[in-house]
Amino acid sequence: MLKKLPLRNYIYSALALDFAVALTVLLVKGNLPPVVPFLYGRPVGIGQLVSAYGLLIAPITAAIITIINIVLASYIRDEFIKKIFSVASLFISILAAVTVIKIVLLVGFW
Repeated sequence: MLKKLPLRNYIYSALALDFAVALTVLLVKGNLPPVVPFLYGRPVGIGQLVSAYGLLIAPITAAIITIINIVLASYIRDEFIKKIFSVASLFISILAAVTVIKIVLLVGFW
């Protein structure tokens, strides 16, 4: 399925980045407080907090979006749209990584 995709290195990079961020969260969990701010769209206070494992939401969501993009690209014939899906997957993974890294650096005990 991936061999038919243009820019498949972007897909591989997106999945690798998602895996690396998830692994990083698991490795630095000991340096994080029990709850961390993550849901910034909610009102200020306890509604924004999730457990330290809640930081896995971002890379898992990015990986799911990447998989959805792979499936959609396998059904589309237009090469340009396939390239857009590949680049969008990498972009979403980068944004998820930046989000998690900024939160870890903000609240981590270093």
